Amino acid sequence: MVIIAVIAGVVAQILSVLVGTPSIVLLFVVGILVGPELLGIVNPEVFGEGFEIIIRLCVAIILFEAGLNLDRSEIKKHRKIILPLISYGALITMVLGSFFAILIMDMPWSLAFLFGSLVIATGPTVIHPLLRRVKVESRLKNILELEGVFIDPIGAIVAIFVFELILEESHSFLISVLLVFVRLGLGFLIGVIGGYLVGRVVQKISILMEDLVDLFVLASALGIYALSEIVIPESGLMAAVASGAIIGNMEIPGEESLRKFKGKLSILVISLLFILLAANVDLGHITSLGLGGIVVVLALIWIVRPLQIYLITMGSDLHFREKAFLSFISPRGIVAASVASIFAIQLNNRGLPGGDAVQGLVFLTIGISVLLQGVTANWVARYLGVLVKSQKAVIIGANSFGRLVGKLLKMNGKEVGFVDSNEYLVRLANQEGFEAVEGNSLDLDVLEEIGVTEADTTLAVTTSNKVNILVSRLAKVDFGIKNTFPVLNKLRGDLDKATVSKLGLNIAFGKSLSMYEINPKIAHGNFRIIQCEIGDTTNVKQIEDLSLPEDVIPILIIKPKLDSPLICVSNLSVEKGDKLIILDINGSFESFDSDALKDCIQLTI
Repeated sequence: MVIIAVIAGVVAQILSVLVGTPSIVLLFVVGILVGPELLGIVNPEVFGEGFEIIIRLCVAIILFEAGLNLDRSEIKKHRKIILPLISYGALITMVLGSFFAILIMDMPWSLAFLFGSLVIATGPTVIHPLLRRVKVESRLKNILELEGVFIDPIGAIVAIFVFELILEESHSFLISVLLVFVRLGLGFLIGVIGGYLVGRVVQKISILMEDLVDLFVLASALGIYALSEIVIPESGLMAAVASGAIIGNMEIPGEESLRKFKGKLSILVISLLFILLAANVDLGHITSLGLGGIVVVLALIWIVRPLQIYLITMGSDLHFREKAFLSFISPRGIVAASVASIFAIQLNNRGLPGGDAVQGLVFLTIGISVLLQGVTANWVARYLGVLVKSQKAVIIGANSFGRLVGKLLKMNGKEVGFVDSNEYLVRLANQEGFEAVEGNSLDLDVLEEIGVTEADTTLAVTTSNKVNILVSRLAKVDFGIKNTFPVLNKLRGDLDKATVSKLGLNIAFGKSLSMYEINPKIAHGNFRIIQCEIGDTTNVKQIEDLSLPEDVIPILIIKPKLDSPLICVSNLSVEKGDKLIILDINGSFESFDSDALKDCIQLTI
């Protein structure tokens, strides 16, 4: 069953990429589909008490990864906003969320406050993918991402705090409060000590165990969680966050590799976990909430969040439009769903009513907030005027041809960045005045490092068709970049133009190129760059209508009406007065005659 859940989760993740929908939405839909409510393929009840253990371990891994990504330097930059947001801002959300649950649904105060505590966390698992597609100003992006990272563990801890107070068991209220603080304090202490010791071990013996560092850290994180739970129950999540934060801020070898491993592991864990959680949800518990449940969620989104942002940003230098966008973005994520499911299980085991209703309301909050904000965020950002005006091109491949195109773009007012796995080529790009990053272009973190979220164009010019097409597809789907162009190399038996078109991509420069021949010629200076003005357009409407010789490559079109140049593709329209920049490899342009091109001059690069 676990295998089926993993497969279902991975399929949901793939579908979310293909259709451009937030992954958590499709995970929920697929989880319901394979669960007892419909197909009955996955039934978490067969795990018995082990289901809660699975949830706890998965949440511990997710929170450890969140702690690993905590960056002290980033919070210092935005501390005037972040600290209020994750402290009394979280309290505002909890109190007002509880108030509306009581007012609208007549929910008992104890369950209402439990719901309010569960919806504190916005969740990086939904914030991060959303902000890849919605290119807002860097300050807004950093505030929302930092809030997601910090508020996830804080939200889980506050929810546990409230849950413990509700149970009270045989203790007085004061003793219950003290027990919660003891648990949190001991969990934090165990996490800090454990994380420091693990970090020191990795620093000492990383060379001897290079291939096992990632697994060692993962096993250690779970060990720290388990130890904390043994010392005092319900303290393990705090220990997981603290240990991750300590390790993430230590100078340890292979730290980048560790972060990538944890990131991929978290995606797998989230896929498995949300499939199981969705399969465990009784749709009746959601539908029974009726219109009241929807109103509570909308009040949380449109009243509580704006009021929270207004109160915590009073006196800040954020302008009204920035505050309005922050007020709109607050999708809930996987940790809220996980902790709600744990509480529902524990309340049901104790014979206490209301756990299913709280769980249903939390899932309804997740579904509505993620879908509503995921679909409309880009439109709202555009309306508010907080979108970044992208003027950057990211070129995948810092080879001779790629750097030549980069120079032409830069000459015409375009900012250019490079990604390449070859250290030497990256160094050459840096020496020529470009920003360049060494790494795998199919790694989202590498693309973000070069600033793809601020780009409006990506161009892939490597000698691998597979890499060019995959990274172009990635830029288009994951980052919402419309102008994504792969070079198609002339390789026998490889992909053709029609196949690439089916993927929704336009081949760069409108023709297949012999990159293995072009790069050496450019490296040795055996080429010419020619600029022509478009004159007679009687028979020429698009680039392909020019019928340029095979060895003459149209690179850029400069349109007087536009601020930046355009990469040439076969169906790019041309008008009188446009300037065409071409690359002549073998001197074929000298014998080419066209009424559409006039005033041709050779450019010096």
